[in-house]
Amino acid sequence: MPVVHVLLLAETLPDAERLAAAWRAAAPHTGTEARAVIVPGAGAVPPLPGHGADPRPGGGVLLAGAAIPVGPPAGVGAGGVGSGPSAPGPAPSALPTAEQEVLAGAAALADVVVAYAPRLDGEALRRGVVVEAAAAAADHAVPVVAVTDRSEVTRRQWSAAGLSGVHELADGDVARVARTWTPGWAGRVV
Repeated sequence: MPVVHVLLLAETLPDAERLAAAWRAAAPHTGTEARAVIVPGAGAVPPLPGHGADPRPGGGVLLAGAAIPVGPPAGVGAGGVGSGPSAPGPAPSALPTAEQEVLAGAAALADVVVAYAPRLDGEALRRGVVVEAAAAAADHAVPVVAVTDRSEVTRRQWSAAGLSGVHELADGDVARVARTWTPGWAGRVV
């Protein structure tokens, strides 16, 4: 009987299933669930805060390539209540409400959620499977790990996006990540 339940997400079901098979091979004491997360309009690039159509008062400032929010904290305006820049955390889900609820239910049953994105960059932290994984797991305090072929984001960026870890897969080495997040001692029956 599996002791650790891992929810593995990718943009395509074959990618999620390959990841799950490699995870099970490395950590046979785990139960895995593979799912595809198809995000509508994932290829669209939203404008940066402070540029284009930013509906928030105060917008943001582009400084050395990073969008820095300005203005009062979220929920604090001139009268004490209002809308300002939001606190760090997962970007909002782009999935329909019913799909958000199904994914959140699956994340609630998991011990760890793993999201695969071929390239982890600023766009992947705003829209896509990694964002959906973080949004689904946030309310349940389930750690979210991103696995990628190439990471172009800093620890501060991925941490602010609600991720607990990011691992680049050197030659598809899922075993190393699986052993890190589902250690062998978790499979021992006492």
